[in-house]
Amino acid sequence: MLSRSLAVLVLAALASCASPARPPAARQRDPFPAATELAVYGRQVSFGAGVRAFEDVDFGALDDQVALTLDYCEPMQLGALRLEGGMHYSYDEADGTSGGQDVRLKGKSFELSMGVNFSHLVGRFRPYAGIGAALLFLELRGIDEDVDVLFDDQDLTVGAYAKAGLFFQVSRTSHLGFEVRHFEGGDVTLDGADLATSYDQLLLILGTSFE
Repeated sequence: MLSRSLAVLVLAALASCASPARPPAARQRDPFPAATELAVYGRQVSFGAGVRAFEDVDFGALDDQVALTLDYCEPMQLGALRLEGGMHYSYDEADGTSGGQDVRLKGKSFELSMGVNFSHLVGRFRPYAGIGAALLFLELRGIDEDVDVLFDDQDLTVGAYAKAGLFFQVSRTSHLGFEVRHFEGGDVTLDGADLATSYDQLLLILGTSFE
């Protein structure tokens, strides 16, 4: 009887050893990572679209222009402080007058900027602010249907900008938000008129972050 019981125990032990172990449950990746995981991505590219409003009333019907922007941020090994650079473009056209003639006015600007940016992640929100210097190129064209181009004038100025915005981190590598920006620059002369170049800009932003 004892030998039979011993044999049963031995067989049971062997059977338990032969049974394949269940693999551990696969770890599922959290589609909404914690803020600590989001914070590791310091490099950032952002695309913006919105409106630029020049403060000088002499811009006339061209004072509110469509704005398109591209900005890049690079960590500086100084905590939340980053180096930023950008390219901004704006455009508008409207009916106007030049030399007493009715013309179709087309105005555009192109801007290169560089400065510093400070941002801080709070949960999924990333408030930020930036300051820097910019080079602003403006062009104004007057077109008449009968004589084609009446004038094509350009001028260049330098100035400084300040901006602030708020991003929402959709994921570890993508964000969206809005930004307000103010530029103070020198005067330019277009078609014989002296124009102040200060403007305010409001943008909707879509971007990506990476290591």
